[in-house]
Amino acid sequence: MSEFLTGKDGGLLVEGALILDGLNDAIVGASDCGLLIYDYNKTVKIFMERDGMTTEEAIEWIDYNVMGVQCNEKGFIMMYDRSLLEIEGLNVLRKFPLDSELKLI
Repeated sequence: MSEFLTGKDGGLLVEGALILDGLNDAIVGASDCGLLIYDYNKTVKIFMERDGMTTEEAIEWIDYNVMGVQCNEKGFIMMYDRSLLEIEGLNVLRKFPLDSELKLI
């Protein structure tokens, strides 16, 4: 069997990459190593809207039941918003929707 599987969009997913059931709307892309990339904030929103969870319940569910399924060393990538990161000295670039310039915040 080939090391890579072809995704629906023609992209390549490595064998063993996880496609999380019911979270297709949280997929933001694929990595160069063949894993799907899920947006954490979108994932939280899906559980809140679909299952009626509070923010805290959705976060707890994701931390235990979603992040906990990555046991094959391949799995998926969860992308966290930069605003959730606390890295001293990190300059965050943000493009504002109505501006064409990148602004340092």
